[in-house]
Amino acid sequence: MVACRVLTLGSMLLLTACPWLEEKASPPMDPCPPPGARPSDDGRARIWQRGPGCTDLWLDEKVSYPVARPQDLPLVSSGEAGFEALAQEGEQHWYFTAQLEGEPFGVPAELMDAWIGNRPVEDVDALFETLEDVWHTGLVHIPGEELPRGLVRINEPEALATQNCSACHSGVVKGKLFAGVGNKWYDQKQLIRFARAMMEDGLPEPGVDDELRARIERQMAKLDRYDALYGNGCADLGPGMITAARIWEISSKLLTDPAQLADPAQAPRFLCGATKPPPLNTVRFRNQLFWDGSVSTLWVTHWPMFDFFGFDDYQRWSNKVVTREIQAMDAFIIFKSPSPTWEEVMDTAVDATAAARGMEIFHRQDLCASCHGSYAADGMLTSFSPSTTPLELIRTDVERAVAATDEVLQQFTQYQWVQVPRLEHAEGFAPGYAAMPLCSTFLNFPYLHTAGVANLMELLTEETARSPSYWQSDVTDDENVGFFTSVDPPDTRGVAPEPRVVQRTFRPELVHGHSGERFGTGLSLEEKRDLLEYLKSLRCPSW
Repeated sequence: MVACRVLTLGSMLLLTACPWLEEKASPPMDPCPPPGARPSDDGRARIWQRGPGCTDLWLDEKVSYPVARPQDLPLVSSGEAGFEALAQEGEQHWYFTAQLEGEPFGVPAELMDAWIGNRPVEDVDALFETLEDVWHTGLVHIPGEELPRGLVRINEPEALATQNCSACHSGVVKGKLFAGVGNKWYDQKQLIRFARAMMEDGLPEPGVDDELRARIERQMAKLDRYDALYGNGCADLGPGMITAARIWEISSKLLTDPAQLADPAQAPRFLCGATKPPPLNTVRFRNQLFWDGSVSTLWVTHWPMFDFFGFDDYQRWSNKVVTREIQAMDAFIIFKSPSPTWEEVMDTAVDATAAARGMEIFHRQDLCASCHGSYAADGMLTSFSPSTTPLELIRTDVERAVAATDEVLQQFTQYQWVQVPRLEHAEGFAPGYAAMPLCSTFLNFPYLHTAGVANLMELLTEETARSPSYWQSDVTDDENVGFFTSVDPPDTRGVAPEPRVVQRTFRPELVHGHSGERFGTGLSLEEKRDLLEYLKSLRCPSW
């Protein structure tokens, strides 16, 4: 037997370098229980992965990439950066420094400085409040901050004030701003009009400042080009909506000229595919990403949405995605985007007795849990299996799913860290919409990817009986969880600051779908009320 070395510390005797003790030492206890049951059989082989908070993730084995973990970040695995510190950096990048690359359009920084200059903070706050009342861009201004969230200053390739991803993907509910929640008021068309008006107002006369004039004219040309491509044919682009498919068409250089949209032979290739921004706090549980579940990758933020006008320089992006800035963004958005409880946000409590009945309904065979995962009695996610529901079953508006054509999706395959299951495994990966875990789903009204359904009670209503209109407002219907569908606008007396209220009406295609027995619309009113109470409690852990 190999002898142990003996050390003394005061009156204590310590054994060190003792192989036989090391061999018999118990392994660290796994704080997580063994994997739970597999999801109901859908004909696909599944592999298991542990997710945050001991969540069981059951992944289709045909999909190449697992769900990302913090230790998959190169800076974390190498020990060069601590995960928590990296995530804190990512939050700063998300709101204040991350920028669009390639050919970002923006307002020359001098023009923004001329507006806010050396004004006192309170005057800047009042200025942006007034501008929002006039322009309705939907950008969120936090009192005391120089620029609204979603606008950032950049210095390369030139000094500009421009937007970044947080403009669309950070939203306010009950006066609280949440990263990863879609901005319900963001209006790209209005933001373009505002930028154009600012530059027209600040354009120097010829011979006064020709360098600034040239810069403004260059940005105006970019703005005009993007506007002509972005919004043409996009009738459903209201507040809180974006055109991800159209951005992909532009970025991939498949759509370069407004004449393509005017040509009847070409226009069907470039559908708008308008959607609300998807909730980003679901990404840490999924490896089939975007509304249509079309792309599998460890790092969704690596997809060049930072690059509005083109991502054909693949080597540049391959270099960019390993930088500290991008890894910090991954750490924050993928792993730390919040999923709060109902009580942390709202003014009421969940009815525990009704929620307990709702839990039984939620987990009935072939009902909600079959797509959206399983949850504990307290509402915490316990198991999820990423999947895409075919169009013929879910029947929500098809445009977004078919707008991501094979021609567009082929662009993703240029990267070694992306898989497009629909292109590689056609069988079983028909166009449809991805089911997501319900991570504080009470934050994500209006519902469906179309934003056509006002609240959760409407979502549990047979599609032909749903209201085609609702009041988009800062005042919410907490009982039904979302916007009001009443004939008259909501009562805003005594609410300060004065809330925005706009009535929106949708065509039937945007309101219908997600209807039928498996979607809960056949339940009794009492069952719907119980289920809705449980839905209020649903949330997801972070790493």
